[in-house]
Amino acid sequence: MKKLNVKTIIERATDKIVRRVPRRTDTRSEDHRIASYPPPYPKGWYRLADSADVGRGQILQVDCLGKAFAVFRGDQSGEVYVIDAHCPHQGASFANGGRVKHDCVECPFHRWTFNGDGKLITVPGLDRLPPIQTPKYEVREVHGMVWVYHDAQSDQPPPYEPEVHQEIIDGEMIYRGQHDGGVVRMHLIEFAENSVDFQHFLPVHGEMLIPWTQIKVPFMTVSHEPDWTIDPQHGHIAYFDNDAHLKFLGRSIPNSGAKARITIFGPGGLVYFRITIPELGDVLIYQAHLPIEPLKLKVNFRYFASRNIPRPLVSYVVGSWVSQWQADIELWENKIYREKPMLSRIDGPVHKMRNWYQQFYS
Repeated sequence: MKKLNVKTIIERATDKIVRRVPRRTDTRSEDHRIASYPPPYPKGWYRLADSADVGRGQILQVDCLGKAFAVFRGDQSGEVYVIDAHCPHQGASFANGGRVKHDCVECPFHRWTFNGDGKLITVPGLDRLPPIQTPKYEVREVHGMVWVYHDAQSDQPPPYEPEVHQEIIDGEMIYRGQHDGGVVRMHLIEFAENSVDFQHFLPVHGEMLIPWTQIKVPFMTVSHEPDWTIDPQHGHIAYFDNDAHLKFLGRSIPNSGAKARITIFGPGGLVYFRITIPELGDVLIYQAHLPIEPLKLKVNFRYFASRNIPRPLVSYVVGSWVSQWQADIELWENKIYREKPMLSRIDGPVHKMRNWYQQFYS
């Protein structure tokens, strides 16, 4: 008999109670929303797939960031490469009928072969090759994920690398699972905007929810003490810190506090959360945002935890965050972007965040 984890049990138990209503999109309204936002694809690192999605000798096409990428793993080296998804010769898709040969990808249409750097290697029946190059992209594999660097207006090397957590490499923190957040109709900048919008925490995140659901826990509330800073040594990194604790009927519950540090890495394609549980260790959640169209983000959660933390507690922590994240979705999907917001003195550092964010546009 297949074992069910805590997340699965809760999801099944609440499936009939909590089910998101299918969203209807008004085209004119979406056009108005898109026009209010900055360009949809800021430069930075983005998760294209899990490493397990691209086996040795396999090719995967990923359409996102205004492009189509061919992600393939060498059949000899085992390295992952990313080039344009369509052959520069006559436009055939490498991922549909093509194959990997000797760490190169072969076009299914005319058998032209390109290496991982996008250079033309062979053309059947042709001895002297034309100097044809198809675009290639910087790619990294980090903690079981394939990341690509995107900059629509430059072919320069990435100015920074995806962060590697030594605790995971050393085995002090282990992989505990992942959650598919689906596609959310929002702009990438909204997550960064959310992190400095301190005033929305009480009305939107002030009530405790059952993990993995939107069911409120009666008489239980959450008190937040947020802060937002820029890393003094790494200008592409910003931190959102939150010191939270629970209240019952308005009274603080002793020893219910938890500290969370949310790292916004670049424009927000990669965000990760470190939640410290006293005397047990940390839970580390990778939240990846991949813009697949203007105002459409594919969201994925992948999480790790210290070995000492029991699996049910890890699921509780991750599920609690996912529930709070879901509470913002309806707002994100229906708002516009105010270039000149009418702020009050009690609002968070919105202008400071926006000035920081400008570095991700050429």
